[in-house]
Parts: sequence; C-alpha cells; structure tokens
Amino acid sequence: MYNIESLVKLSGLTKRTVRYYIQIGLLDPPVGSCRGSYYTEEHLDRLDKIKKWSQQGVPLSQIKSIISGEAPSTNTTVDLFQVLCPAQWERIDICEGIEIHFKANYLKIDELKKICSYVKDIVKYRAEDESV
Repeated sequence: MYNIESLVKLSGLTKRTVRYYIQIGLLDPPVGSCRGSYYTEEHLDRLDKIKKWSQQGVPLSQIKSIISGEAPSTNTTVDLFQVLCPAQWERIDICEGIEIHFKANYLKIDELKKICSYVKDIVKYRAEDESV
C-alpha cells in the first residue's frame, strides 16, 4: 500500500500528473476515500507502463486505448511503434541541404524522379542567379 507521496517518489512522476491520469481515466482512483485512501502495486505498475510508453512518444489517447483493450499491447518499443504508428516514412536526399520525406509506397519511382529533377532545376537556377 502506498500513499500519494510514496507513489510519486517510486514512479518518478508528480502528484499533479498522477491526479491528471486519474482524471482522464488512465489510472484507477486510489482505494478507499479521503485520508484513508491508498494506492496499490497495480497502480505503480500502471504508472510505469504509462511512463514508458509516454517516453516512447505514444500519445496519452493511444495509451488509454491500449489500457482499455481497444488497441493491442506489446512489450517492445519496436512492436508498439508499429502497432500505433503504422505509417513508415522514407527520406531522399535531393542535393546538399534539401531532402524530402514521404510515406512509404506513397510515391511511384517516376514521380520521385520528377520531383528530384524539378528541385534540382530550381537549385541550379538559383545558383546561376546568385552568380550573376
């Protein structure tokens, strides 16, 4: 059994954060009422999971979906990222100082070539203008 001070010390979170998580439904309220209320090991475990996922960049709304069973849960960062953020991004360096980012399989190779050619032309013309 933990009081709020012990819980925040063990979890590394603030009282305000714990209370916010309770308010939005990420964490169950303490057992009991008023001064006799306490937190259990389950509360601490839940806070550890929330903290881990949050540090991995998972939004609180997604964490709530995982906790409520609406989204699949996983123990590894890579699997969790793929479940929650299935869109993978590609990156192409076009020329010095310019790169583009796009969703994987979003553009066809001929479209990418056209984009690269167009951007290179702009950079080339800009360089010519600056040299005049």
